[in-house]
Amino acid sequence: MKYQFKSGIDEKEFDSFVKSFPSTSFMQTTSWSKVKKAWEHDFVGMYNNDKLVCAAMILKRNLFLGKKLFYIPRGFVIDYKNRNLLQEFVTCLKSYAKKNGAIDIKIDPFICFNEDNIQNIKKNKGIEVRKSFTNNTKEIVDNLKEVGFIHGGFKKEVNAYIQPRYTMAISLKDKEGNFYEKEVLRRTFPKNTRNYIGTYQEERGVEFSYSTNKEDVKDLVSVLHCTEERQHIALRSENYFKNLMECFPDNAVLFFARVNIDKYIKFLKEDMKKNENKKEFCEKQIKEAEVVKKEFGPKPLAGATIVMMPTCDNGTKVASFLYAGTNTKILPSLKITNGLMFYRLCYCLDNGCDYCDLGGIDGSLEDHLSTFKSKFNPNVLELVGEFDLVISKLWYSLFNLAMKTLKFIRSKR
Repeated sequence: MKYQFKSGIDEKEFDSFVKSFPSTSFMQTTSWSKVKKAWEHDFVGMYNNDKLVCAAMILKRNLFLGKKLFYIPRGFVIDYKNRNLLQEFVTCLKSYAKKNGAIDIKIDPFICFNEDNIQNIKKNKGIEVRKSFTNNTKEIVDNLKEVGFIHGGFKKEVNAYIQPRYTMAISLKDKEGNFYEKEVLRRTFPKNTRNYIGTYQEERGVEFSYSTNKEDVKDLVSVLHCTEERQHIALRSENYFKNLMECFPDNAVLFFARVNIDKYIKFLKEDMKKNENKKEFCEKQIKEAEVVKKEFGPKPLAGATIVMMPTCDNGTKVASFLYAGTNTKILPSLKITNGLMFYRLCYCLDNGCDYCDLGGIDGSLEDHLSTFKSKFNPNVLELVGEFDLVISKLWYSLFNLAMKTLKFIRSKR
C-alpha cells in the first residue's frame, strides 16, 4: 500500500476528516490552533490514493537557536492498531520534524489504562460501569513504543505533564449503553448531593442559563476572579475566553447560576410560617440574603463555567468542562454548584453527549478537585500520559537539563 505524507493540509479538509473520525478531541481541530496563539502550527497527514487516512495538528514552540518542540495534543488522529500506517506516518513525521528544527515530538493521546467508578475505588461498592476508553490499550501502547516513542512515566500529580494523567468523567449512559433519563441520572448521585438539585433550588430562586454569546464572557471572568483570589491562582483572561468562543462558535457554551434574592426571601418567610422550628435559621438566612442583595444586586451571579461540546460526529462524544468559578459570598448554604453541575449535565444529555469530562485531578484522589467532583459519582480515568519521539538526543538532553535547572531555581525563590 502506497502512502503519501503531506503538510499544510487545507483547513476545511483537515477539519472534515477530524470531525468524521471516531472519538476525536477538540484539541486536534484547526480551531484549537487559533486558540493557542503563542504556538506556531501545521496540519499534516497521510494519504492513500488521494484520501486522507490519518492526521495531526502540530503545535510548534520555539526554544533556542532555531530549535523547536513539537506538541500534538490528544493526537494523533489515527487507528493506532494499524501498525503499517502508524509506522509510515511516524517515519514521515520524524523526517518532517528534522527538516523543521524540532528536537522532540510530544503526544498525549486520550488512551486509558484504567477506568472505574469512584465508589468502587474508594469504598469497594462493586458498581458495574460501562467502559468506553480502555479497548486495546496495551496493543496501542506497544505499537507506539515499537515506532520509537518513549513513555513519560506514571506520575500522579495533576501538573506533572502538559495534560493531567488522571481525570474524572460522568457517563450519561447506563451500563447497557442507553441514555439516562434526567431524574435517573440525578439519582445516581449520593443523597447529600442530589437533595440540593432540582426543586430544592428552584423554590429558593436559584436560576440557571446558558449562552453562546462571546460578550457574556465578562460574566464568566468576573466569577473566575473570585476563584483566583480565593485559591491564589491565575486563570485565563477575558480576551482568551472571547477568542475561544470565536474559534468554536458551535461548541463553546457558557453556563451561569444566579439567585433571585427577592424570591429566596419570600420562600424563607413562608417556610418560617409553616415551620416554627426553622424560625432562627430562616431569620439568619434572610439577613444574609439582604446583605448579598445590597452588595451584589437583586439577582447576583453565583457561579459560571465554560464547556466545550464534542467536535466529532462519530464514536464516543465527550463534552469537556474547562473552567469554572464560584462566588462563595453568595449564599453558600444553597449549594449552587451542585445545581449548576446538573444543569450542564442535562444540557449535554439533551445534545447527545456520551460523557462529560470534569477535568484533571491528582492521581491520589485526595486533592480538593477530586473531593468536589466525587460528589457526582464519576468514573476515574487513568490515561497513559505522555510519549516523546526524540529527534535530536543532544538538544533534547540540553533542553531537559535547562528545564530542570529552571524548575530548581524557581523552587528556591
